[in-house]
Amino acid sequence: MEHNINFQGRLIPTDEEGYLLNPQDYSDQLRDFMAQEMGLTLTDEHIIIINMVRSYYQQFDTTPPMRGLIKLLQKEGFEQLASSVKLARLFPDGAAKSAAKLAGLPKPAKCI
Repeated sequence: MEHNINFQGRLIPTDEEGYLLNPQDYSDQLRDFMAQEMGLTLTDEHIIIINMVRSYYQQFDTTPPMRGLIKLLQKEGFEQLASSVKLARLFPDGAAKSAAKLAGLPKPAKCI
């Protein structure tokens, strides 16, 4: 069965969990639309984390594990975001999965 997001008159293909199948379909507008569909109102903190996940993926061709994301946030000077409690508050459905989805990336390999 084919899955799609209906966005601005286009059908954008996703997997069964809503992760984009074609990374080139990503845009900030689509990210915001997907967040709204997930019940999230994105703040600057969300955007920092999403952009950090995108940057990590571009460098390593994989999404960061939770510990790796926390260390990356610390390294980049975002100590206020670098805790599992803070990430869980921002992304109640799981920071690694939700940030990857909103970054237009595949589902993290280690996520169930």
